[in-house]
Amino acid sequence: MADSSTSESGIPTALDADAPGKEARPEVPAPRSAESRLPAAASALIRRQRILLIVTAGAALLSVGGLVASVFVRSPAQDAAGRRAPDPTVLTAPVQQRVLTKSVILRGTVTAGGSVNFTPVQGQSQGAAAGALVLTGIRKKAGSAVAPGDVLVEVSGRPVIALPGPVPAYRDLKPGDTGKDVGELQDALRRLGYADSDPAGTFGPRTKTAVAALYADRGYDPPDTGGPHGASDQQALTAARQAVTTAQRAVTAARASRDAAQGAAAIAAATTQLGYAEQDLSTARKALDDLVAHTGVMLPLAEFTFVPAFPARLSTVNGAVGSVVAAPLLTIDSGRPVVTTVLTQDQKASLREGMKVQLSAEVLGQEAKGAITTLGAYTAGPSNSGQRNGSSGSGGQNGPSGGGQGGGGDTPQVRAGYPLTITPDTELPAPWLGLDVRVTVTAASSNGPVLVVPATAVSAGADGRTSVSVRAASGSQSRIPVTAGMDADGYVAVTAAPGFRLAAGDAVVVGQ
Repeated sequence: MADSSTSESGIPTALDADAPGKEARPEVPAPRSAESRLPAAASALIRRQRILLIVTAGAALLSVGGLVASVFVRSPAQDAAGRRAPDPTVLTAPVQQRVLTKSVILRGTVTAGGSVNFTPVQGQSQGAAAGALVLTGIRKKAGSAVAPGDVLVEVSGRPVIALPGPVPAYRDLKPGDTGKDVGELQDALRRLGYADSDPAGTFGPRTKTAVAALYADRGYDPPDTGGPHGASDQQALTAARQAVTTAQRAVTAARASRDAAQGAAAIAAATTQLGYAEQDLSTARKALDDLVAHTGVMLPLAEFTFVPAFPARLSTVNGAVGSVVAAPLLTIDSGRPVVTTVLTQDQKASLREGMKVQLSAEVLGQEAKGAITTLGAYTAGPSNSGQRNGSSGSGGQNGPSGGGQGGGGDTPQVRAGYPLTITPDTELPAPWLGLDVRVTVTAASSNGPVLVVPATAVSAGADGRTSVSVRAASGSQSRIPVTAGMDADGYVAVTAAPGFRLAAGDAVVVGQ
């Protein structure tokens, strides 16, 4: 009997009998798929779903391909259209009617009309230690505004006071002195609120009182002809007062002798002695009055400077606290402020003296008006002096070994060119001093409102005639012949030729 095995359906089958010599072995069943294990209906459904999915994917691929083709594949008409130049863009600007002004804009520096140099005289400062003077305090920094009566610096512990006055200081001012500088001191004291009814130009007792009050209000002992507290004058004053007392006693005794005398001869002799005693008393009193009049509170040259005009500004402090004083210690800008600058050749060609100027101090948010007052000749640069008007002070000592108030040194030009000075219509406030300001000069102006167009709107034909193109709202353009007039700041004044119309608001072509 032949061997048998089990089929996939579980039915035994015969082994291959045609294989001689082979040992019969059972047949291994083939693996069954999941679909083969499902009912026939379910299997058919799965096959249909697969077919649908394949069809859908194919359609999607075809769509993507069509899209790619539509982007990268162009027709000859599309290709030609892409190579055609775009439609031109027409740029227009409105015609304006206004006053046309031609302006030159510069930068300038506000400076004082003049300057004063000051260096204290060694040994003049009362109470100062012997030897070199030392800068011991800076009460006003360089660049600060200076007001009448301000203490600027301290030298060897003593103040330097700014006083108003046009006459330069050149000597100590002491009791009994007379002169214009004394009268200037008296005017300055009255301006600061200190009463002084002494005769004009005479340093009397009321002037001494006013100077003492000036120092006391600033926290300093007043300087004295006798040094601190007048010590060195005390012996002479005491002796003079004693002489007056002695003379007074002699008069009293002589008067008593005369009253007690008997007889004409005795009375006559006593009367003569009384006359001598009274003369001695008068002499002693005069000597005391003279000594008092020439001693006491004074004003040393090392402790004050006359400033010609205010507002003023402390331009330079030459030294630091602790340094030995060097000349010039101080430079004070004084006088009515002006604006200075330097022009190039091109700028100078457009400007002249008398032109109106608008000044703008941007940092202060303030403006002022002025006019060009000086347009100088060409200067080569730093070695040439700048424009300074009214520099004050030619008297007084100045130099390392001297002192006092010297004449103002002009500020050098910072660059080569044509120096220009502008004088404001009204005096500029003190905060303007030293500022860099914008200067707008009206170089030319039309006579009233005119029609103006941008310079790029005006074109010239082959015949040399100028015209503008006006663009209508529909987009059409018409050419209008014009006569060009003044030009300024990129605009040109135009007048339409007879028979043509051009009005404010029309759109003129400036580019396309």
